[in-house]
Amino acid sequence: MARLLDIPLELLSTIFDFVLKPSHLAALCLVSKAFNTFATPVLYRCVHILPWHKDAKLKLVSLLQTLTDCPHLAVHVRKLEIRDFPKGHSSYSYLLGLCVEGIKNCINIKSCIWTRDGSLHTDILESLCSDCPQLEELEINGSSGSYDPAVLPRFQKLKNISLIMPSTPVLDALPAWMSATRATLRSLTIICKTSTHVTDAFLESLSPHLTDLELLFVVGCPKVTHRGIGALVSGNHEGLLTLNLEGLSQSFDMSTFKNVCHHTQAFRRLRSITLTVDTHMPVVDWTQNIDRLLGTAPLEVFQLYFTNALGDTPIPDDFWRSIATTHGSRLKCFSVHRMQLSLAVLRSICSQCPRLEQLFVVLRQGDLTAAAPLLALAENLCTLHIIISGGPQMSLATMMETALFLTLRCSSTLTQIGCNTRVWQVQRTVYVDENGKKYTSPTLAPRENPEIPEQFLVIRA
Repeated sequence: MARLLDIPLELLSTIFDFVLKPSHLAALCLVSKAFNTFATPVLYRCVHILPWHKDAKLKLVSLLQTLTDCPHLAVHVRKLEIRDFPKGHSSYSYLLGLCVEGIKNCINIKSCIWTRDGSLHTDILESLCSDCPQLEELEINGSSGSYDPAVLPRFQKLKNISLIMPSTPVLDALPAWMSATRATLRSLTIICKTSTHVTDAFLESLSPHLTDLELLFVVGCPKVTHRGIGALVSGNHEGLLTLNLEGLSQSFDMSTFKNVCHHTQAFRRLRSITLTVDTHMPVVDWTQNIDRLLGTAPLEVFQLYFTNALGDTPIPDDFWRSIATTHGSRLKCFSVHRMQLSLAVLRSICSQCPRLEQLFVVLRQGDLTAAAPLLALAENLCTLHIIISGGPQMSLATMMETALFLTLRCSSTLTQIGCNTRVWQVQRTVYVDENGKKYTSPTLAPRENPEIPEQFLVIRA
């Protein structure tokens, strides 16, 4: 029988790539010198400080000290994600010094996420700019009270820029920054809450510098209409791959936007779209325009968020059937939030989309039993999240019981399932029956992957 040590050492790195939980990787580092050599780079490849983690601030201090004192470990960091930082802490100056020194050792970092409001300092940005030559992605809080926005245009080789709640000084620096990154920038995200500073005129001023964008996300900007977005998509040289438009102006004219996109063939490469619907919209006209807008797009991801329940004006089932008929052969993700779907629509999506891997839907509690065999029609489903409407509030035990009920009836490809506010990882145990035949049985376990699913990164308006 082959032993674990008989595995060629060069395969260990590939094997460890499938280990998601940091604590498991840390344990592998202690097995042997060979394991330590290959597990350590994987352990430090992506480091996360998330606010809901236990003792997050203590872990932050420990991480910064490690990056400062151990350059041989910091060199492995490719992604640094800081979503919690004790900005009001008495030792803030000490922590800031650790940040700067630690970042200097992260010479191979490619992605930095720093979203805690008021924690990002000019010194941190300058260190990222001067000491991290491979940096390609930067996601930061746009509140510039503690840093100088004039530093931002010095990041000239970024492929991905994300700004959360940008202040006026940051927006003022954005045209110069977009001009500096014009040759490399492929993804731009602007996430606001109710910002009136991001306007059509502002986006039009950026459009000459964003002609090579592939991904565009504009969220929570109520002064942005079809005019500003139309300027960005119509001036694009090759056509966008991903477009997210959420919480924009109620004056957004989808018919006019559709005409602009058709005239310029702006969606000829579009793979993913995310939109929001408000109750004020004439739903029938809006869905007809969306259907035509996306008619020629090679769509793989379709996501729709409702600002609230539509009540007596739901989207017609014919619209969902059209999406399934037109895009079903390619569709990998179908996600509709805050609106119940009928069982007929669920059947269309699951039966007409053979490549479907991710499904996020709202179902009535009374429809769950009937929905189970329909979900089984999605033979390649990997991720399922059900929001249950109607009926009494569900306890954790009931949510888990419901999730397991659906898991048992879904395809064996399912690896993650969510019910309301809970998400579980699907594990499968192999058993042998009395006749010696092997079979698997699924169980639910906490998620091991520290990455945050895209659907939960932003609280939708």
